[in-house]
This record gives sequence, structure tokens and C-alpha cells, in this order.
Amino acid sequence: MIDLRPWRDRTVVITGGNSGIGLQAALALKAAGADVVLACRDTTRAAAVAQGMAVRELDLADLDSVEAFADRTDRVDALICNAGVMGGPLLGTVQGHERQMGTNHLGHAALIARLFPLLEQSRGRVVLVSSIAARGGSLGPQLTVDDLVSPPAYLSQKVYSNTKQANLLFAQELHRRVGDRVASVACHPGVSWTNLFLRQLEDEGRGWLVPVAKVLGPIFLQPAKAGAQPTLRALLEPSGSFIGPKRFNQVRGPAEVLDVYTTGSDPATAARLWDVTEQILQIPLPH
Repeated sequence: MIDLRPWRDRTVVITGGNSGIGLQAALALKAAGADVVLACRDTTRAAAVAQGMAVRELDLADLDSVEAFADRTDRVDALICNAGVMGGPLLGTVQGHERQMGTNHLGHAALIARLFPLLEQSRGRVVLVSSIAARGGSLGPQLTVDDLVSPPAYLSQKVYSNTKQANLLFAQELHRRVGDRVASVACHPGVSWTNLFLRQLEDEGRGWLVPVAKVLGPIFLQPAKAGAQPTLRALLEPSGSFIGPKRFNQVRGPAEVLDVYTTGSDPATAARLWDVTEQILQIPLPH
């Protein structure tokens, strides 16, 4: 059992906290007495499950929405970067960036940058939810702006792996730069049964598989509540840590401290990602 009492009466913002592992993490924090903010694109859906938690609009695929959210925020002790897009056809964000990278990495990087003064004031922390898919990422120290915003050959699963690699790289670089002031911890949930799989099937034109997935998914994959445990433990571990299940090739099991994947631990690639991200966002990242 993860002891969340240190977060009592502290403000935790969770992106995409209206379903899946984000919602389960939010409910656990609320039960421990935290002030939880569900930062979601669909506020109607979020309000339906909020159970007294605050709901605020945030569309990570729109950098103007990110800025507006930050401008309306006056306190944050922890930011859990949980929301994500997985797979689907080639689509763009409001600013014209590839949607998966724009949502999973660029939107969260912008949110961290905008909220950093508040996080620094509270000596808070950032939790970035990565994935075991990060092991298949191919970002390297020569990456370019186009690699992030307009990949030359769009392969949805490859791009998703790159976004999760970016989350892990960014968490490590944030730790190196500001970990003495704001903790930065990455985690991965293993393979959990959430709506992300159903949305991927719909986005890829395989909606006919949804009824089958609804039957088999809960049988073969761990529940969202188990998948939320690494996120919750990440709120308690030292800056620079990487948390996730270890059993069955890290697919499931209790949340443990792990070695950072090779794809997420190269300082040269992380520094290059940092610089390119700043170029794209055109705002300063924390320093």
C-alpha cells in the first residue's frame, strides 16, 4: 500500500485524469486528502467522474489552451503528466504539429514550463508517465525539429514509441537541470486495460474489434487501478527515479524503482531534445 499522506492538503494537477490510470491515481490522492485538479480536454466527461474534485479545461494539442490553463493556475505542488494519444492516423495539433508528439511531449513540456514558477515556489514535483514502448524509440542526438513535428515517414506505433521515449528523456533532463529545486520522476504503468486501446482501434478504422477487445482486454491486461500504482509511487521517490512494474518483462506487477531504459538515458539525446523542444515551443524551458 502506497502511503500518500504527505500529499494531504496539497494541490495535484493530473492531465487526462478523467479515465484510466489517471482517474485511479486521482481517486487515490483524493482519498488521501489531496486537492486534485483534473485537467482534461473533455470537461463534461471529467465532471461526470470527478466526485468532488476540481475540473478544468486543458487541451494539450493546443498550445494556446496550455498557456490559458497556466495563466488561471495559482497553486500546484505536483504536476502529473498523464494524458496521452496512442496510434491512429496522421493528424495535426492546432499549431500544425503531429498530434501524438504534440500531445504527449510538446504539450506537456509547454505545461511544465508555464507552471514551473509555481512548482519551484512550492518545491514541488513533476511526474511524467512514459511507457514500455519507450524502449522502441529511435530519437537520437541528431534529431531535428521535423523529427518531432512532421516525421518524414509516419508509422503510428513508431511515433508513439518516440513520444514515450521523449517523455523519459525529458524527465531525466529536467532532473539534471532543476532536480535540486523541483523533483522530476518518470514512471510507466506496464500494460493496463484502459480506454486508450479502444480509442486506438477506432482511430485506426478497426472499430469492429472493439466488442472483442472489451471482453478480452480485462482478462489479459492488469486493471487501471494497478496501472496507477507507479504514478502514485513516483510522487514519493527521489528526483531522477524511474518507477514501474518489473515482472513479465515489465508488463505487470508491483511498482518498483527501475533502471532507466537505454533509449531514455543518453544525456546527449536528452539535451538535444530539450533544445529542439525550446525551438518549437518558442518559450524558455526551466533552467
